[in-house]
This record gives sequence, C-alpha cells and structure tokens, in this order.
Amino acid sequence: MSNAAAAAHGEVSRISADDAWERAYKEALTTPSWEQAGWLLETIGPRFTAAGVGVADARTVRRWRDERAEPRDHAEQGRLHLLYRITYAISLVYSTGSVPASFLRSANPQLDDRAPLVLLAGSDPDDAQQPLLAATRAFLEG
Repeated sequence: MSNAAAAAHGEVSRISADDAWERAYKEALTTPSWEQAGWLLETIGPRFTAAGVGVADARTVRRWRDERAEPRDHAEQGRLHLLYRITYAISLVYSTGSVPASFLRSANPQLDDRAPLVLLAGSDPDDAQQPLLAATRAFLEG
C-alpha cells in the first residue's frame, strides 16, 4: 500500500520519513540494549525479536531485558541495535502496529526478494547494515 493509500486508511503518522529516520538513528545509539530488547519484544513479539537477533529463543532476549544486561556476543548486539533502529523508524511513520513485523517478514525487492529478518538473522550485522538500512529507507520514503 502506498503512503497515500495508507494515509487514507489512517495508517501513516504525521512524522515524516526523514524525521523518523533521524530519530530512530539517535534512539538506537542512546537507548540501552536491555531497553531495546524490551521494546522489540512488545512491538514485534518474541519470535521475530529472537529470530532477528539470531538467538535460539526469546528467553535470551527476555533475560537481557529483565537483568538489564548487554548481549555478550558482538554480532547479537549489532543485530539487536539494527533491528531496533529499523523497527523504531517504521513504527514512527506507520501507526498500525503490524507494519514493522510485516516489513520484516516480507520478501523485499531491494534485498533480492529476501525478507529483512532472514537477511539480518543470517548475516554479520556489519555486512547486513547497509542493504537493510537502504531497503528500510526506500520503504519509508516510498
């Protein structure tokens, strides 16, 4: 659905894609990992959060949240921050809570028809960052 069609259905918020992008970047840098984990668990659910971070199940992510802990693994921490940034930006633009999860699980033409969640979970976050951020930005501006 285009932004115009989504706006007609009340699904796009008043914040612009550029403002959301800037705000999500800042939030991802300044919000502690345990808070990011908790927000993702609530926003996209435990299954998508665990998959995106690349852990076997959500208990690990819940432990980070509950114990206010940082992921020990560099790749897991990188995926957590990237997943948070992407999900946060989308949630700022689209008021319907299902849009971030839909974006994450859907085949994306910007990513050679791979789902962002699959790319993130199966890649080094440093390698996945550029294509994922470009696909997210194209989605927000689309």
